[in-house]
Amino acid sequence: MMSRSDDIERVIEDTRRRMDATQSAMTEKLEMLEQQIRETVDDAHSAVEDVVINVKETISDTADAIKRTFDISYQTERHPWVVFSGSLLVGYLLGNRRGKSFSRSSPPGENFDDEPYGHHRQRRLTSGVLNQFGNEIGSLKGAVVTAVIGALWKMAKQALSRSNPQSQKTRYGNAKIVNGTYEKSG
Repeated sequence: MMSRSDDIERVIEDTRRRMDATQSAMTEKLEMLEQQIRETVDDAHSAVEDVVINVKETISDTADAIKRTFDISYQTERHPWVVFSGSLLVGYLLGNRRGKSFSRSSPPGENFDDEPYGHHRQRRLTSGVLNQFGNEIGSLKGAVVTAVIGALWKMAKQALSRSNPQSQKTRYGNAKIVNGTYEKSG
């Protein structure tokens, strides 16, 4: 027969084995939990990096799109007829506006009895502003005309070079034209 001390030792040994098993199960679960936390942190870090990269790309793409939108050379290359038509329209409107504001039957300062109240005051104000800023308006018109002529010249060169590829390399005496520029051959 077993003695009471043997029973106690056996219970103690069983308890130790269960404690060891519980300890190793807890260690294993803690390691798994630690690994899951690391993976979650790594995934979150990766997601944040992806968001930052996407935001940077979006900002860069938007900035490039805005730059292209206001790049006259780019727009002229992409939409030459729209730019040409727009420049004609602006020229017409500026010319038409100038004709209306400066062509008068009476010199400035005279009464305009045939016009309703307020129109003669508005005309005097407009002519006063135009007289005061005449040099600036003239400079602005000169800049617009120069830009339009430059755009038209560039469009004409591109249209001619597309329609006749041989015209890009034409020889004139000791010089040749390559892509619209003269080069001396020697």
